[in-house]
Amino acid sequence: MRSSMIALALAAQMSALPALAQERQPRDEFFWLGEINKATAVINTDEGLLDKALAPRIAVGLGKVLQEGAKPGAKRPSTVISFEPLLIAAGGQEVTLLHAGRSSQDMHATYRAAILRDDMLALADQLNRTTATLVGLAEKHAATIVPNYTNGVAAQPNSLGHTLLGHAAGLERDAERIREAYARIDRSAMGTTVLNGTSWPLNRKRMADYLGFAAIVDNAYDAGQISSAEHPVEAGAIVTSIALHAGAFVEDVMTQYAFARPWMLLQEGDGNTYVSSAMP
Repeated sequence: MRSSMIALALAAQMSALPALAQERQPRDEFFWLGEINKATAVINTDEGLLDKALAPRIAVGLGKVLQEGAKPGAKRPSTVISFEPLLIAAGGQEVTLLHAGRSSQDMHATYRAAILRDDMLALADQLNRTTATLVGLAEKHAATIVPNYTNGVAAQPNSLGHTLLGHAAGLERDAERIREAYARIDRSAMGTTVLNGTSWPLNRKRMADYLGFAAIVDNAYDAGQISSAEHPVEAGAIVTSIALHAGAFVEDVMTQYAFARPWMLLQEGDGNTYVSSAMP
């Protein structure tokens, strides 16, 4: 009970320390290194892996580092080996006990997954808004007849709504790919250390919960050497697929723009159209 009360008090202290600029801070490597260290301090103190007498000093030291990094124009170290000296300077040499059972490998794999999660959510949000726009236009233009093209040549009449829904179908498959990839990325590597794992009894599931991950990476070798390398490749493949679908839509628009009287005009301004400096 005593340990749990200390951990709760420490957690409250930790959450208050970087509050001065929490909303303005990017969720970058520095941010996640701070989150990982806060989680480690709270969880390991609560579970008896870290001397509770050291916890307040570690909290204060970590708070100083995070507050300094939150200042405008401040340096925000992006690696464990550049973050840790600042933590030692602020909290003393004993703060290195926080690192027991950890490695830069599992910490970096974890923050890369966390950052990629955010990026995938942002991509999904934009994709959803684009798809909703296409579906809305399709509904308005179900009876609008336009030519469709093969090899750049008008081939058949079609409903504009039907054509737009075709493009939306491609984007929906991209959204499905994002959902599938997100589930694979949303796993915490923390506690796997490097290569063979560690005998230090870290609570991996609790750490994953603290950092907002749905699950843990089961295999320690996979965590640092395999899955962390494939995640950005999978994300890149999804972006490539979206670019393919965007290119198909642009091609449709540009083909009919080659005619003197296009059947669909882009709205002028806001970067949608280009104005020649030499021709009307």
